[in-house]
Amino acid sequence: MAKKIIYILFAILCIAVGLYPSVYFLTDTKFGLLETKTIEVLSSTLWNASFYIHISFGGLALLIGWTQFSAKLRKKYVDLHRQIGKLYIASVFLSSLAGIYLAILLQVD
Repeated sequence: MAKKIIYILFAILCIAVGLYPSVYFLTDTKFGLLETKTIEVLSSTLWNASFYIHISFGGLALLIGWTQFSAKLRKKYVDLHRQIGKLYIASVFLSSLAGIYLAILLQVD
């Protein structure tokens, strides 16, 4: 019973953190991390593309990643498990590339 409660809590937290990046699409541009950025950075198309790729695909990875821990999904829906896994890997890869660019750019600023 305790394992099930921990798994449910894990799923809820992953979903909540995975949905958080949507706030950046629904609010004013000067929200959260964007409040700390200069006009020059915010006007950079490459920086904005990297930022939104990072938060979108990172959020997607968090949103779907927890399902990969489900033994029932792994055993009963093998193909679905594989497709979610491929989407997860692609999301992590794209988010990490954009995150690396952002991290390097921050060192230059």
